[in-house]
Amino acid sequence: MIAWPPQLVQDLARRRAILFLGSGVSKNSSSTVGPAKHPPTWEEFLKAALEQCANPTRHIQKLMKEGDYLTACEILKHKLDDQWNALVHEQFVRPGFIPADIHKDIFKLDSRIVLTQNVDKIYDAFVSSESAGTVYVKEYSKADIALVVRGDKRCVLKAHGTVDTPDEMIFTREEYSRARVAHSAFYDVLDALTVTHTLLFIGCGLSDPDVQIMLERHAYKFPGSRPHYMVAPAGSLHGDVQQSVKRNLNIRFLFYKPLDHHKELRDSLHELAGLVETQRGELAATRDW
Repeated sequence: MIAWPPQLVQDLARRRAILFLGSGVSKNSSSTVGPAKHPPTWEEFLKAALEQCANPTRHIQKLMKEGDYLTACEILKHKLDDQWNALVHEQFVRPGFIPADIHKDIFKLDSRIVLTQNVDKIYDAFVSSESAGTVYVKEYSKADIALVVRGDKRCVLKAHGTVDTPDEMIFTREEYSRARVAHSAFYDVLDALTVTHTLLFIGCGLSDPDVQIMLERHAYKFPGSRPHYMVAPAGSLHGDVQQSVKRNLNIRFLFYKPLDHHKELRDSLHELAGLVETQRGELAATRDW
């Protein structure tokens, strides 16, 4: 089980922490339409796009093998042209993915702000149902992002957009670059949140360039500040890499055993929800808010 740091539990209890959800969270969901399947990771989505792409594709395969998914995605999107949106719908919408236990435990943590890179609507739809529509869902492109974040309402921020508007999804190198300029206010909000809140990354990697830039900027602008946290499978990072990430991104890893489809992560999140609830009860009793 993950040994949750007391400071992280305290920050979650005081709603001074933000949950940052990646595709590993959505991966727990199952389809209700057609053959049984799970939401694709970015790599799996690109492989599905590659299958629909006319030759030559060897250069795209090479980019993917090298881990340059941004460039590969940009080429695939332009080559598929008007087939792209249909592919997005086929991969992320048509299967009718339903929430899994991990979504329920994340919701029980009751974080006021949840950030997600996921373009699917699995968590969005779940929290909207559970909260009777009182949780705001805002894409990075919305002008009132700062108003929502500064208010007292709970919200889900879609850092890469949503399948509802596929033309505004951030998947390619070109889209990343354009978004940083056209929607710089959103990235200013993210920078502010890294200073005022503790980030807990769940189901994420460190390959996202925006995440790297955001964390590097915070780590070097505010040396000595409290760390952010990322859950990760045990053995996924060499010790030297961990130390490099710690120095340059101010991230501490919380490892779990990935056996049995990451069951230990789900169990650990369930335990965390209980720890946070207990801590909130103590805060209420002492009125130490």
